[in-house]
Amino acid sequence: MADFNEATTVKQTEPGCYDIDIDGTWSVGDVPNGGYLLALILQAVSAESPHPHPVSTSAHFVAPPSPGHAQINVHLLRAGRTTATLRATLVQDDIPRVEALITTSTLDRDADVEWAGPTPEPVAPVDECIPAVVDLPDGTHVGLLEHVDLRLDPQTLGWFSGRPAGQLSMRGHVRLVDGTQPSPIVLALAVDSLPPTVFGLGRLGWAPTVELSVLTRSLPAPGWLTVHLRGRLVRDGWFDEEAEVYDSDGSLVAQSRQLARVRVG
Repeated sequence: MADFNEATTVKQTEPGCYDIDIDGTWSVGDVPNGGYLLALILQAVSAESPHPHPVSTSAHFVAPPSPGHAQINVHLLRAGRTTATLRATLVQDDIPRVEALITTSTLDRDADVEWAGPTPEPVAPVDECIPAVVDLPDGTHVGLLEHVDLRLDPQTLGWFSGRPAGQLSMRGHVRLVDGTQPSPIVLALAVDSLPPTVFGLGRLGWAPTVELSVLTRSLPAPGWLTVHLRGRLVRDGWFDEEAEVYDSDGSLVAQSRQLARVRVG
């Protein structure tokens, strides 16, 4: 299996154009994971940007790509002294698959925290959490979990045994199996690596992401990442999901919000 760095390698063919190979093992069922695709895009953006770190990313998943060859086209919209804004499009077979707008800057892990809101409900310690398995109860194979070591809080895992908690909530700890340490690129994967919160309602199955926005708040410390997912509404085949990601030092390092589809009925 390709490690994270290999699976997110981008090769410049000309200014602003990058060849990629979408690794099909970083998938849910037959569809590459959205966070993994976003990590590929951010690798290309980082190569083009005058500033090193993505701080705000908004991606629209236009059509699911297939494993294999694709391209990422990056266009610098504006470059300033402290920030830059870029547009990136993941293209396969001449069809746009993911469209993203990214603002980059330079993050300082040692910057003082001026104010912080209340922390979310605690997650059980890693050794009290349950390792996620690659095959879901409905038969879906989650190849992503061959690369991601995911430990789920038992209080949000009742859906796996047919006893869903009845709320949009999922919590757990995440790290990469290959030992790659957290980075802004890894955080894009982390926000989308837990089961969808609608599993907490017993609604299993593919829940395709339509839009995913990620805020990178700090450079993460090495070690486990702790992820909290919450949702507010399921209606008319749509649900939302918000994530907060904390590093091993307890610092809030990423936030995200996504809109996704859910099976009706």
